[in-house]
Amino acid sequence: MRLTLQTDYALRMLMYLAVHRDRPCRVTDVAADYGISRNHLLKVALKLGRLGYLATARGRTGGIALARPPEDINLGDVMRQMEDGFDLTECMRDGGTCAITPSCRLKSVVGRALDAFLAVFDGVTLAEIAGNKHELLALLERNRTSGAGVAPESAPGGARRGMNAR
Repeated sequence: MRLTLQTDYALRMLMYLAVHRDRPCRVTDVAADYGISRNHLLKVALKLGRLGYLATARGRTGGIALARPPEDINLGDVMRQMEDGFDLTECMRDGGTCAITPSCRLKSVVGRALDAFLAVFDGVTLAEIAGNKHELLALLERNRTSGAGVAPESAPGGARRGMNAR
């Protein structure tokens, strides 16, 4: 099972915001601290905002923040909403063209495996995975100060207005 980069970034962004609950954050800062694409992360933030996970504010004191408490954010829900689908095999796709689909038993096995995979995430909240706040903050700070956390699009001239503005 492989999650899209969008889901990976969404989970990391939510964790970042959970440990930075004391202030609004900028997408640029999240990208720089993780060393990931600001442009891609901006798209993820927009989707998380549309889904009701993020609150956004423009202006000098604006930024992004969690729209609800971390205890109320279920990882299984986030994953289902961020992924385009979980069509792991040809027979699971709409209009799949596998010749043996009518008699194949693989689809049910893959379906059960997917259900088990998602059930693990259904039992976990954002609060649980961000509960080691001080360790996470220390690692993010170390990444930022080492220079390893510089996202490519955060270079001068790459700034855009919108959710990443303060």
